[in-house]
Amino acid sequence: MSNVIVTVLMSVGSVFVYSLGNMDISLGKQVGLYATLMVLITNQTGSLLPALMLCIVIALVFATINGAIGQLLRIHPIIPSMVIMFVLSGVNSMIYVNIGSRNIRLTEISNAAFKSPLIMFIVLLVEILIVAYLFRFTKCGKYARAIGANPMAAQQCGVNLIRYKVIAYMIMGICTVVASVFQMGYTAAASDGTGTGFEMNVMVALILGGMPLSGGMKSRVASAVVGAFTFALLDVGLPMIGIPMKVASIIKAIIFLIVVFITCRQKGDRLPR
Repeated sequence: MSNVIVTVLMSVGSVFVYSLGNMDISLGKQVGLYATLMVLITNQTGSLLPALMLCIVIALVFATINGAIGQLLRIHPIIPSMVIMFVLSGVNSMIYVNIGSRNIRLTEISNAAFKSPLIMFIVLLVEILIVAYLFRFTKCGKYARAIGANPMAAQQCGVNLIRYKVIAYMIMGICTVVASVFQMGYTAAASDGTGTGFEMNVMVALILGGMPLSGGMKSRVASAVVGAFTFALLDVGLPMIGIPMKVASIIKAIIFLIVVFITCRQKGDRLPR
């Protein structure tokens, strides 16, 4: 659970955004910022709640920017997330330069609860059930899939593209904050490298689970769950059986490419966008 919890929480939340046919490459830097703020504010106040509320507000702001700017400016949605990624990278660097250290420890509260497999399982199960319900049975999920399938047709049917794109990013943002709590809590620390590469882990997990890169009606929450657990088994299992890390990375890359070619092929023997 400790090796899979963060990836699964982020992947489940990202289903809404990937169903749009979009992706957010600022996720890793967001986790780094949230974990840092949680440690700093918790050490100052003696409570995690103020830090958690602040991180949720920041996540909703980023979600609004990511969801709305691309549609308003008619640019690819990955560009706003790229800008946020660079901004957060600079902000994180400035924080640790001012602190004078590359690592900060959580000292004011115990992190025992965040290391409990039972609590991890309960939080993960609750998030999966909530996101699955929203994605499957509410218009937020139905409209997200419709936009991914054909945004022009969805708009002609009366779907407000900006509103439901922002909602999709907001759901992902809140799930990212939850994942950041466990990332910070399990290690009881944060550093200038926290969260690095997490956005790629999410993308690989979703595609391994069968999520189409183009989004649309074939998007499933189950893809995130299955893919994240598969990715975790590869990430942890290969070194455990004695395969060197460099070789393990090559094996994961080969498996990833095979899954992409198998699951993403369309009629006409070509890959989708």
